Amino acid sequence: MVTENHPSAVALSVGFFIGKGTRDEASDEAGLAHFVEHMVFKHTKKRNAFEISRDMEEVGADINAFTSRETTSFVAFGLPEHLERYVDVLSDLVTQPSFSQKDVVTERDVVIQEIRSSEDLLEDCVFDRHFEHAFKGTPLALPILGTIESIETMNRERVLRFYRRQYVNQNLVIAAAGRVDHDELCEFVEKYLAPLKGSTRNSLPAGTVNEVKPARSFSKVMKRRAEQAHILIGAPSPGFRDHRRFDAMVLNGILGGGLTSRLYQEIRENRGLAYTVYSQLYSFVDTGTLLMYAATEPAKVPEALSVLIEEMTKLRVHGFSKEEMDMVRTQVRAATIIGSDDPESRMQSIGINELVFGIYRPITEILSEFDRVKPEAVRHLADESLHPEALGITLMGPLPEKPMLDWIDKQRTKFTRQGRKQQKRPGRRFKRR
Repeated sequence: MVTENHPSAVALSVGFFIGKGTRDEASDEAGLAHFVEHMVFKHTKKRNAFEISRDMEEVGADINAFTSRETTSFVAFGLPEHLERYVDVLSDLVTQPSFSQKDVVTERDVVIQEIRSSEDLLEDCVFDRHFEHAFKGTPLALPILGTIESIETMNRERVLRFYRRQYVNQNLVIAAAGRVDHDELCEFVEKYLAPLKGSTRNSLPAGTVNEVKPARSFSKVMKRRAEQAHILIGAPSPGFRDHRRFDAMVLNGILGGGLTSRLYQEIRENRGLAYTVYSQLYSFVDTGTLLMYAATEPAKVPEALSVLIEEMTKLRVHGFSKEEMDMVRTQVRAATIIGSDDPESRMQSIGINELVFGIYRPITEILSEFDRVKPEAVRHLADESLHPEALGITLMGPLPEKPMLDWIDKQRTKFTRQGRKQQKRPGRRFKRR
């Protein structure tokens, strides 16, 4: 259990983190982590679905839950004087769900509708399809929602077996931030969390290998009816436990992390190729990926994709200026400090750090690590990750599959050769303007 007291805060946030998610599912369990997260809200031994919501809303609090590829979290946010209520309800969800067969059948239909809805949202769908190929053969490839086929096979026995394997003391971290008293929280946790059983940390059934490989290179074109085409490019990136993840944060900021980033300026401001363009880091415990996204008219996909790869090549070959790195450093520092003033954001941060590192990490320590990032390290990471042959490329929209795949291959070859020629030219790759 980890807490961070902010005496001047008017609210607090409490989170129960189960350190297991989609990547802890067996190959025939796709969507079970997310399905269990839904099911605990249906009915517990003490409350039905209405009473779970009522007991929070009658004290003006919010309750929510999230499933990711590595965690399942249950979160309450409200006024500090109702801390015991939050712990009571969250503990009830985590320790005493009923999992009736009737509720399983009802929720199967709900999740199937959620899956179909996500398939209609191509900006979301392209990310799921990209992960399937980038991490093919590993648990990270599994879609968080599962598939219609996997959800249709859900029954009470499978749900209960998965729950008993994952929801154990050793997999649980409790975090709170805001106006919170640590000893008081410990008292409430001891009172309400007793039903949770102990177990080992081995999350997968015997014989299942939770193997993770770096994000792989591939090209995939998926034809869909739509007004816009969606471009997603992924590069291998360090994981949470790799000290280079701070280098990756700088690289992300320079490439597509803000309005002054290279991708935004070149693709949107200079060429008007897309309204939405950005890059984003996805970090897991032991690996990660840097994703670059743009949505544009189908006819503009070749030019937009070419510019995306060209900007990566320029950054990889020519480096970046001191001004660029200083600006990104300032942006990340400011975002980190501002986030520390938000109880929900800070609770999430200390909870994940406790899960990943097993220690409390104050803001000052995180900022110090970020300040130690060297331009040479960022340049080396860019050179390694942004090579055209290392990229995973997913296109989705009204696009011809074979011609686009051939065109992608030509672009990889073109910019690989261009990069080799430019690297032979003398000149510094970290420059002052």
